[in-house]
Amino acid sequence: MSESFEKLQNRILSDARVKAGDAIREAEEKATQIVETARSQAEKEAGSILAKARVEADSLRRSILSSKIRSSRLRLLVEKNRIVQSVLSSVEDKLATISGTEKFQDTLKKMVSEAVDAVESDQMVVRIGFSEVSKKSLDSVDTILPKGAKLVIEEKPIDKLGGVIASDPQGRIVYNNSFRARMDRLDSQLLFLISSTIFGE
Repeated sequence: MSESFEKLQNRILSDARVKAGDAIREAEEKATQIVETARSQAEKEAGSILAKARVEADSLRRSILSSKIRSSRLRLLVEKNRIVQSVLSSVEDKLATISGTEKFQDTLKKMVSEAVDAVESDQMVVRIGFSEVSKKSLDSVDTILPKGAKLVIEEKPIDKLGGVIASDPQGRIVYNNSFRARMDRLDSQLLFLISSTIFGE
Protein backbone atom coordinates (compact mmCIF):
# COMPACT_ATOMS: atom_id res chain seq x y z
CA MET A 1 0.00 0.00 0.00
CA SER A 2 2.77 2.34 0.91
CA GLU A 3 4.60 1.46 -2.30
CA SER A 4 1.61 2.07 -4.54
CA PHE A 5 0.98 5.45 -2.85
CA GLU A 6 4.57 6.37 -3.50
CA LYS A 7 4.21 5.42 -7.18
CA LEU A 8 1.06 7.50 -7.40
CA GLN A 9 2.83 10.37 -5.76
CA ASN A 10 5.76 10.04 -8.16
CA ARG A 11 3.40 9.91 -11.14
CA ILE A 12 1.58 13.02 -9.95
CA LEU A 13 4.89 14.80 -9.46
CA SER A 14 6.06 13.66 -12.89
CA ASP A 15 2.85 14.86 -14.55
CA ALA A 16 3.15 18.13 -12.66
CA ARG A 17 6.73 18.57 -13.86
CA VAL A 18 5.67 17.87 -17.46
CA LYS A 19 2.77 20.34 -17.18
CA ALA A 20 5.00 22.88 -15.48
CA GLY A 21 7.60 22.45 -18.24
CA ASP A 22 4.91 22.87 -20.88
CA ALA A 23 3.57 25.96 -19.10
CA ILE A 24 7.07 27.42 -18.82
CA ARG A 25 7.80 26.76 -22.51
CA GLU A 26 4.46 28.26 -23.51
CA ALA A 27 5.13 31.30 -21.31
CA GLU A 28 8.63 31.66 -22.76
CA GLU A 29 7.23 31.41 -26.31
CA LYS A 30 4.59 34.07 -25.51
CA ALA A 31 7.22 36.27 -23.88
CA THR A 32 9.48 35.88 -26.93
CA GLN A 33 6.55 36.68 -29.24
CA ILE A 34 5.64 39.77 -27.17
CA VAL A 35 9.27 40.95 -27.24
CA GLU A 36 9.49 40.40 -31.02
CA THR A 37 6.18 42.20 -31.60
CA ALA A 38 7.30 45.09 -29.39
CA ARG A 39 10.70 45.24 -31.15
CA SER A 40 9.04 45.19 -34.60
CA GLN A 41 6.57 47.90 -33.53
CA ALA A 42 9.40 49.99 -32.07
CA GLU A 43 11.41 49.62 -35.31
CA LYS A 44 8.40 50.71 -37.37
CA GLU A 45 7.76 53.70 -35.13
CA ALA A 46 11.46 54.61 -35.15
CA GLY A 47 11.51 54.33 -38.96
CA SER A 48 8.39 56.51 -39.22
CA ILE A 49 9.86 59.11 -36.85
CA LEU A 50 13.16 59.07 -38.75
CA ALA A 51 11.40 59.43 -42.13
CA LYS A 52 9.33 62.33 -40.76
CA ALA A 53 12.48 63.94 -39.35
CA ARG A 54 14.19 63.60 -42.76
CA VAL A 55 11.20 65.22 -44.51
CA GLU A 56 11.15 68.07 -41.98
CA ALA A 57 14.93 68.53 -42.25
CA ASP A 58 14.70 68.58 -46.06
CA SER A 59 11.84 71.09 -45.92
CA LEU A 60 13.81 73.26 -43.51
CA ARG A 61 16.89 73.05 -45.76
CA ARG A 62 14.82 74.10 -48.81
CA SER A 63 13.23 76.92 -46.82
CA ILE A 64 16.66 78.21 -45.71
CA LEU A 65 18.00 77.95 -49.26
CA SER A 66 14.92 79.71 -50.66
CA SER A 67 15.28 82.45 -48.02
CA LYS A 68 18.96 82.93 -48.94
CA ILE A 69 18.09 83.09 -52.66
CA ARG A 70 15.34 85.67 -51.99
CA SER A 71 17.73 87.69 -49.82
CA SER A 72 20.41 87.59 -52.54
CA ARG A 73 17.91 88.59 -55.22
CA LEU A 74 16.67 91.45 -53.07
CA ARG A 75 20.24 92.71 -52.51
CA LEU A 76 20.90 92.44 -56.25
CA LEU A 77 17.67 94.31 -57.03
CA VAL A 78 18.54 97.06 -54.55
CA GLU A 79 22.01 97.42 -56.09
CA LYS A 80 20.58 97.50 -59.63
CA ASN A 81 18.06 100.13 -58.57
CA ARG A 82 20.86 102.20 -57.02
CA ILE A 83 22.81 102.06 -60.30
CA VAL A 84 19.71 102.95 -62.38
CA GLN A 85 18.91 105.88 -60.07
CA SER A 86 22.54 107.01 -60.36
CA VAL A 87 22.22 107.00 -64.17
CA LEU A 88 18.93 108.93 -63.93
CA SER A 89 20.56 111.48 -61.64
CA SER A 90 23.39 111.91 -64.15
CA VAL A 91 20.85 112.36 -66.96
CA GLU A 92 19.01 115.00 -64.91
CA ASP A 93 22.28 116.88 -64.32
CA LYS A 94 22.93 116.98 -68.07
CA LEU A 95 19.36 118.03 -68.87
CA ALA A 96 19.57 120.87 -66.35
CA THR A 97 22.53 122.36 -68.26
CA ILE A 98 21.30 121.67 -71.80
CA SER A 99 20.86 125.39 -72.55
CA GLY A 100 24.63 125.66 -72.88
CA THR A 101 24.94 122.91 -75.51
CA GLU A 102 24.75 122.94 -79.33
CA LYS A 103 21.64 120.73 -79.26
CA PHE A 104 19.62 123.22 -77.23
CA GLN A 105 17.94 125.05 -80.14
CA ASP A 106 16.79 121.83 -81.83
CA THR A 107 15.58 120.40 -78.52
CA LEU A 108 13.76 123.64 -77.66
CA LYS A 109 11.99 123.81 -81.03
CA LYS A 110 10.87 120.20 -80.72
CA MET A 111 9.52 120.73 -77.19
CA VAL A 112 7.66 123.92 -78.17
CA SER A 113 6.25 122.30 -81.32
CA GLU A 114 4.96 119.28 -79.34
CA ALA A 115 3.34 121.54 -76.72
CA VAL A 116 1.73 123.78 -79.39
CA ASP A 117 0.30 120.76 -81.23
CA ALA A 118 -1.08 119.33 -77.98
CA VAL A 119 -2.99 122.49 -76.99
CA GLU A 120 -4.26 123.66 -80.41
CA SER A 121 -5.36 127.18 -79.46
CA ASP A 122 -5.03 130.41 -81.47
CA GLN A 123 -4.31 132.46 -78.39
CA MET A 124 -2.28 130.03 -76.35
CA VAL A 125 0.28 130.92 -73.69
CA VAL A 126 3.68 129.27 -74.06
CA ARG A 127 5.93 129.37 -71.03
CA ILE A 128 9.62 128.54 -71.44
CA GLY A 129 12.03 128.12 -68.57
CA PHE A 130 15.58 126.78 -68.66
CA SER A 131 18.65 127.36 -66.58
CA GLU A 132 20.88 130.20 -67.78
CA VAL A 133 18.94 131.00 -70.95
CA SER A 134 18.62 134.47 -72.46
CA LYS A 135 15.75 136.02 -74.44
CA LYS A 136 18.03 136.22 -77.43
CA SER A 137 18.61 132.46 -77.43
CA LEU A 138 14.83 131.97 -77.65
CA ASP A 139 14.28 134.09 -80.77
CA SER A 140 14.19 130.97 -82.97
CA VAL A 141 10.98 129.88 -81.20
CA ASP A 142 8.98 132.79 -82.68
CA THR A 143 8.95 131.10 -86.08
CA ILE A 144 7.06 128.04 -84.81
CA LEU A 145 4.56 129.84 -82.56
CA PRO A 146 1.06 130.36 -84.00
CA LYS A 147 -0.17 133.94 -84.51
CA GLY A 148 -1.73 135.31 -81.37
CA ALA A 149 0.34 133.10 -79.08
CA LYS A 150 1.91 134.72 -76.06
CA LEU A 151 5.47 133.78 -75.12
CA VAL A 152 6.42 133.93 -71.43
CA ILE A 153 10.02 133.42 -70.35
CA GLU A 154 10.31 132.11 -66.81
CA GLU A 155 13.12 133.29 -64.55
CA LYS A 156 13.72 129.78 -63.20
CA PRO A 157 13.79 126.38 -64.94
CA ILE A 158 10.35 124.78 -65.17
CA ASP A 159 10.17 121.74 -62.87
CA LYS A 160 13.83 122.39 -61.91
CA LEU A 161 15.24 120.72 -65.06
CA GLY A 162 13.72 123.11 -67.60
CA GLY A 163 11.10 122.80 -70.29
CA VAL A 164 8.03 124.19 -72.00
CA ILE A 165 4.40 124.48 -70.85
CA ALA A 166 1.61 125.46 -73.25
CA SER A 167 -1.96 126.28 -72.25
CA ASP A 168 -5.08 127.93 -73.59
CA PRO A 169 -5.79 131.51 -72.32
CA GLN A 170 -8.13 130.23 -69.57
CA GLY A 171 -5.71 127.54 -68.40
CA ARG A 172 -8.25 124.75 -68.93
CA ILE A 173 -5.98 122.87 -71.33
CA VAL A 174 -2.41 122.57 -70.16
CA TYR A 175 0.35 120.52 -71.72
CA ASN A 176 3.47 120.20 -69.59
CA ASN A 177 6.42 119.38 -71.81
CA SER A 178 9.17 119.93 -69.25
CA PHE A 179 11.99 117.42 -68.99
CA ARG A 180 10.59 116.25 -65.65
CA ALA A 181 7.10 115.71 -67.10
CA ARG A 182 8.52 113.87 -70.10
CA MET A 183 10.55 111.60 -67.82
CA ASP A 184 7.48 110.93 -65.68
CA ARG A 185 5.41 110.01 -68.76
CA LEU A 186 8.11 107.61 -69.92
CA ASP A 187 9.01 106.41 -66.42
CA SER A 188 8.59 102.64 -66.87
CA GLN A 189 10.01 102.64 -70.43
CA LEU A 190 12.94 104.76 -69.33
CA LEU A 191 13.76 102.51 -66.37
CA PHE A 192 13.51 99.42 -68.60
CA LEU A 193 15.74 101.01 -71.24
CA ILE A 194 18.42 101.95 -68.71
CA SER A 195 18.25 98.56 -66.99
CA SER A 196 18.39 96.57 -70.24
CA THR A 197 21.25 98.71 -71.56
CA ILE A 198 23.34 98.33 -68.40
CA PHE A 199 22.47 94.78 -67.35
CA GLY A 200 21.50 93.28 -70.71
CA GLU A 201 18.10 92.10 -69.44
